Amino acid sequence: MGAATRTSTAAGVEALAAVTRPSPALGDELLTAARGLASSRQLVAVLADGGVPAEQRTALVQRAFASLQPQTRGILESLVAGRWSEPGDLVAGVEEIGLRALASPTTAAGLDRELFTVLQTVGSDGRLELALGGVTSPVAARLALVDTLLKDASSATRTIVRHIVRLPRGRKPIEALRQAQAIVAEASDRVVAVVQTATPLSVAQAEALSARLEQGYGRKIFVNQEIDSSLLGGVRITIGDDVIDGTVRARLDDLRLRLAG
Repeated sequence: MGAATRTSTAAGVEALAAVTRPSPALGDELLTAARGLASSRQLVAVLADGGVPAEQRTALVQRAFASLQPQTRGILESLVAGRWSEPGDLVAGVEEIGLRALASPTTAAGLDRELFTVLQTVGSDGRLELALGGVTSPVAARLALVDTLLKDASSATRTIVRHIVRLPRGRKPIEALRQAQAIVAEASDRVVAVVQTATPLSVAQAEALSARLEQGYGRKIFVNQEIDSSLLGGVRITIGDDVIDGTVRARLDDLRLRLAG
């Protein structure tokens, strides 16, 4: 992500934070706008072109997205007023703000848990991942599959997964789901820690681990637990690009390398 894109995305985050009493439809409409932009290269090229006067770009937003509510158009205007490192970054920026809008303070924790459950379900079934991401399968059939899988999930979770199916942007479903969960966590000033162990952690162990991680990172940590019996014991923690591997398997692998050397 280029510097221009980071700056413009940050401006979009600020615009979202400035919205008083966000409409319940705001996140859904922003994701709809992202799909609309992705469907028209010409529209994206103009709206992301810093050489086009800002007032012309905002006027184009008003015309192209006239069916959306004023709150949504206002955020879109703030996004197109910025500069983007690549035209496609504008689509990604609109998508990110849409995901953040769905992660309200009262729903973010539940949304985190549901997205992680979807990640585990899809990640453990190659046929399911292929069914959701297979471009040869009709979109309507894939959306029907999402609705069946998530019939008991929140509307926000269904909205996000349906959006990922409709607009993969070259990503596999697992990759897109991980990105979505990370954005949802960050929207509530948290980070996601994937904790892998051979056996489930107790409630006390999970709470103690979360507290230590929060102390070290200075932020609220949302812990996703994954069970992997091949680890034998210990714990592996992944937070963004950081990997803390204290598993028995890792120690055995290290010992083998030392003996081989």
